[in-house]
Amino acid sequence: METSTLFFILAGLLIAFLVGYSLWSARREKSRVFSNTFSTRPVSAPVGSQSNAEIPSTLKPEGFSQQTQANEFDSPERWQAEQQEIDNQVREINIKLPNQAENNIAQPQANIFTQQVEVQSVAQAEYVEETQIRLQSENENSVTEPVQEPNSAENTSENNMLTLYVVAPEGGYFNGLNVVQHLENLGLQYGEYHIFHRHIDNTDSPILFSVANMMQPGVFDLNNIENFATVGLVFFMHLPSPTNDLANLRIMINTADSLAQSLGGFVLNDQQQIFDERSRQEYVQRIRAQ
Repeated sequence: METSTLFFILAGLLIAFLVGYSLWSARREKSRVFSNTFSTRPVSAPVGSQSNAEIPSTLKPEGFSQQTQANEFDSPERWQAEQQEIDNQVREINIKLPNQAENNIAQPQANIFTQQVEVQSVAQAEYVEETQIRLQSENENSVTEPVQEPNSAENTSENNMLTLYVVAPEGGYFNGLNVVQHLENLGLQYGEYHIFHRHIDNTDSPILFSVANMMQPGVFDLNNIENFATVGLVFFMHLPSPTNDLANLRIMINTADSLAQSLGGFVLNDQQQIFDERSRQEYVQRIRAQ
């Protein structure tokens, strides 16, 4: 960086010297030409009788003489004045180095940045003040409301129920007569809530699990079963169930698998994904966590 600065200084001085020398040489050459032309050149002698002829007044030079020429171009005072003018012109030459230019530019930029920071600080202060006022107003106008806890009864109900779905292939339906026939063959009985139930023994015994229609309203209309069709059935078992929960879960899974094979459908878990061995283990863990 120091070498570059020194180079610019030397270049500036050289430029100033060349400019001054050029001006001085031009002035000097101009003075010399005019001096040789008007002062040193001899006066031409008149030719013949024309030397005595009267020169018309219109051709006579006005206010010009050899004495005037000598005073104007050859006097020391005039030379000193020209030299002084050249020196003044050289002094007026301003050489700006790169660092100086950067400093001159950086100064207004710094002022602008300072002004921006001040404006931003004022804006932030106003925003904070407005926010505090708004929050204070909201706190004054707001009414304390009790925090609503999640519906523990609903969560408990979901955790205390195991669900399986038997669905038809995409775009297909299960025929009502086939559904009823296969459900009855699997030991389910039509009963309360107009859905099918699996009892321990007869209809008066406790229910192990139930089967409903996936489509609203979720019931089976046996009086119009010929026109009945559905996209799927839902199996559900409440926990705890009568006798053994694990045994009842095994019965429900086997019944759903058998019905899906008979109707050409698929068995899904409660997340409506294919019921596989992993889903089976999750259901078992949920029972053991009761």
